[in-house]
Amino acid sequence: MSVDSLAKQLSKLMATGALPLSILGQRNLKSLQPLIDAKVLEIVRSGGGQQIRILRPVALQEFVQARYPSGLPGIKDETLAPRARAVANRRDAKRARRTDAEPVMVRGFGEAKLFCKEETVLPIVELTQLAGVTAFLLTDEPPVWEFSGMIVTVENLECFLHIEHIIPEVELAIYAAGRLSERVLRWLGSPEISNCQVWHFGDYDPVGLDEYLRLNRIRPNYTELYIPPDLEMRIKRFGKRQLLEDNIAILSKLRREEDSAVRFVVELLDRYGMGLEQESLLIELISDSNEHRGR
Repeated sequence: MSVDSLAKQLSKLMATGALPLSILGQRNLKSLQPLIDAKVLEIVRSGGGQQIRILRPVALQEFVQARYPSGLPGIKDETLAPRARAVANRRDAKRARRTDAEPVMVRGFGEAKLFCKEETVLPIVELTQLAGVTAFLLTDEPPVWEFSGMIVTVENLECFLHIEHIIPEVELAIYAAGRLSERVLRWLGSPEISNCQVWHFGDYDPVGLDEYLRLNRIRPNYTELYIPPDLEMRIKRFGKRQLLEDNIAILSKLRREEDSAVRFVVELLDRYGMGLEQESLLIELISDSNEHRGR
């Protein structure tokens, strides 16, 4: 097993001295082009095709050591955190597609509690009252945190920090920091959360609506889009055209959606040619600030 596709082909090349060009692939060939230009490797005709051949073995070995600090096979230790393993194998933590765990920032209200194996209780309400926010660590391994109640996923930080003034029914607010991660989405779709009603509260623009649909696909029939009753008035007053202009392709796709909440909002976006940032809901416009609805 090699670090990546190029490492696999380099292992074969260094073992045999030459390799059919056809099995290398365009992406790997592009990575090796500087070596071809430097006369470390060369491409020659071979039978009815071409092959890549080593001209300067020492220079090729130096290239391998620079690109793969732990060698072509790499480090396979699964107990090593993914990003640490990526540094060991490629000098680049961002080569790892995921981490082995993820902190999830939340706020708790009412009687909300998070359970782990029905034994460990995380007093999220008390911690929210004490510190403003709290967090728990989400991994891909059991046990999984359990919750029963009203969840609101919130796109942006300022609204997350004031969510109880916008949606008073909220029991567990989850900070999405833009788009929810795949790990959080899997958790929200897990049996441990199956009894929860989830509202998504994001920007009223193509990205925010698309994020709601991501969540709705994970939890069909148990997910709603938070829509304030004065959304149209807020779009007219505080709307921003760039929110649509920057996401034309997503908006075009949303126009074909059958979801009633998405259709309702898209109609308003098209009517006024503007989207709305969710922070506008912190601006007092109506006499009863607690009046709201979900769709």
